[in-house]
Amino acid sequence: MPQTRFKVNVLHDGAIFAESPRWHGGSFWYSDIGAGEIRRLWPDGRSEVFLAGLDTPSGLGWLPDGDLVVACIRPSTVCRIGAKGQASVWFAPEDHGTLALNDMATAGARSYVTCVGRHHEPGADGSALREPVGSILLLDHAQRRCSTVAAGLRLPKGVAIAPDGQSLLVSEMGAQRILRFPIEPDGTLGLAQEWTATPCSGDGICLDAEGGVWVGSTEDYFLRIGPDGTETARIEVPGWACVAPMLGGWDGRTLLMAAHQMDDIDAMFTGGSRSRLFTARVDVPAAGF
Repeated sequence: MPQTRFKVNVLHDGAIFAESPRWHGGSFWYSDIGAGEIRRLWPDGRSEVFLAGLDTPSGLGWLPDGDLVVACIRPSTVCRIGAKGQASVWFAPEDHGTLALNDMATAGARSYVTCVGRHHEPGADGSALREPVGSILLLDHAQRRCSTVAAGLRLPKGVAIAPDGQSLLVSEMGAQRILRFPIEPDGTLGLAQEWTATPCSGDGICLDAEGGVWVGSTEDYFLRIGPDGTETARIEVPGWACVAPMLGGWDGRTLLMAAHQMDDIDAMFTGGSRSRLFTARVDVPAAGF
């Protein structure tokens, strides 16, 4: 029987649409798609704007030299942010040929970016986004090269690199499953296998030290799927659509959870949504702790 009793706290309120929470440099970070901001969030709830003025920022990652990279949805670009906060386009649509860049996982000199493959049209219900036009990009930092390493996916969302660097996990929202891709020595991806089906349209994911995966359900709960593919824990957040989790904190056992309230998908772009970032203490720390 999955564990369901967790003490859930509100760490931060007031975002428009919080996405891609990360733990980096002793604090949490997240992108606010609706506000066009990257924010740093301290464990005591203090929040500061690291960068404003981006167009629909989403996935976040850090390069070995400390620069931040951001996947932006509407312009379909990857931006690189220098130490002084200056932003520049690193990869543009002409470099990769796809649309609606989404989440990002970074390790060493490589990043993987999930791409929806088409933009949401205002007023539409979003069902067209589930067509098999999604892809995964490989960003080679050293070579400054961008290439497609997987295609034909149905709304790929959360992405995470296994601690051993040998596989990539991707939440395929449109197919309600999590895929596992072997990572080849050159960074390309081998043939995907279904790691597990999910009882929900899974969104963001993060990994823990036992090989478990926390998933945002887009419903009113986050769930943990154990290494054997079965659900082992569920954190309920009534009244909120649960989007993206991330483990962090001084011991890796604080789960930061981005959730939102909105009437339709248009609201995340028009400012009509509202986000909160919740925390809960869990038993298994983040991978790498």
